[in-house]
Amino acid sequence: MKKFAIYTLGCKTNQYESQMLAELLRKKGWEQAEELREDSNEESSAEPAAADAYIVNSCTVTAMADRKSRQYIRRARRQSPNAIIALIGCYPQTHLKEAEALEEADIILGTQNKQQLPELIEKALREKELTGTVSGAEAVALRNPDLDFPSEYCDHAPIFGSESRTRALIKIQEGCNRFCSYCVIPYARGPVHSRPLDSIVKEAEGLVAAGFKEIVLTGINTALYGSDWPGVEISGIDAVVEAVSAIPGDFRIRLGSLEPTVVNADYVRKLFKYDKLCHHLHLSVQSGSDAVISAMNRHYSSEEYMEIVDALREFDPCYGITTDIIVGFPGETEDDLKASMELSEKARYLKVHCFPYSVRPFTRAALMDGQIPMDEKRERNRRLIAFADRVSLDFRASMEGTEQRILVEEDCIIDGKPYWKGHASNFCPVYMPEEGDEDLRNTFISVTAGRPVKDGVYGRKE
Repeated sequence: MKKFAIYTLGCKTNQYESQMLAELLRKKGWEQAEELREDSNEESSAEPAAADAYIVNSCTVTAMADRKSRQYIRRARRQSPNAIIALIGCYPQTHLKEAEALEEADIILGTQNKQQLPELIEKALREKELTGTVSGAEAVALRNPDLDFPSEYCDHAPIFGSESRTRALIKIQEGCNRFCSYCVIPYARGPVHSRPLDSIVKEAEGLVAAGFKEIVLTGINTALYGSDWPGVEISGIDAVVEAVSAIPGDFRIRLGSLEPTVVNADYVRKLFKYDKLCHHLHLSVQSGSDAVISAMNRHYSSEEYMEIVDALREFDPCYGITTDIIVGFPGETEDDLKASMELSEKARYLKVHCFPYSVRPFTRAALMDGQIPMDEKRERNRRLIAFADRVSLDFRASMEGTEQRILVEEDCIIDGKPYWKGHASNFCPVYMPEEGDEDLRNTFISVTAGRPVKDGVYGRKE
């Protein structure tokens, strides 16, 4: 049986698309080998699992993501000289010449029409068998991707499988038209295209029937769902939440993210009526400084952002809020960095994803004055991470004594003792001591939150 391996960089949308490709290949009789892991590096002694085809589903949010994509293409070729290797996604979409220079890649495909990849891989295998050559660059000629963006959402057959036993992703839209000054994604993913609502519901119904207890709605900018349908009465993401909530069954819905460039406090209040919706939102603030937020071309102030946070916490004091913050944006001062720390403390984040600013092609920020040296950006990033970790610890400590319903996902070892690990509705990891032989995976358990541990809290079964 032919084997394939996938290496997925970046966002949940990429993760979903990799799962789609895996399911399509399995339907064609392929077997999935162990995945290439993102925490691997060029110097690691561990090599990817041997396979007949490797897929690198790339990201281009940062220069580091570009570099990782190139590394794994090369590692896959070293491991399996005769394999078909495909480089797909955002990196070749925005860096086509660089991608074409990678002789190790047999197939290059951008962000569109990924569902065609299984046919392209099998075509490449047939051509290699006919030619008898082993060098990917010489064996096949599939290196001319269609980089044009389609005029509507490219739908596909529903996906009813997932690598996780408990949580499944559903992609609901493609593209973004906000053009933040640092972000290359609108150039990588194109304009907004929303997935038909009946297609989303059909996929969700199949996943619930298959036993998944958590449905994660994801996309490039989910808050823009429906904005590309002029004349159609639709109220955005809440229309999707309402439709999926109506599916019978004991499951919950999680939103991948909502952009404060699109939503406000009144908008999020509309979501509180859905009982199946998790009490967690990823709200990317990017900076606590109004001057930097404006330079980023993000259309809100720190005060308006905090109005959303306050609305969430009024509804539930333990509402989980996660965010992204870019450090070292052109012109950022020490006062700007301090503003990001102060906002983090006020927002009481569960988790802050901190990133040094990375110059990206096509973006306005790449041409701005005041570019900050990388060493300084890294030092500021270390300081913000340390501060954000303390904020997270304080938030998790505030959960002690509260009742939480967790979805048990896996077992783990803490200080030599076995624990069940799951996530609360607010996305905080919860660790509960194993008792007896009952397998609790993919079940909901009510617990009392205890003191913080690792990245989450201890839990005591009710």
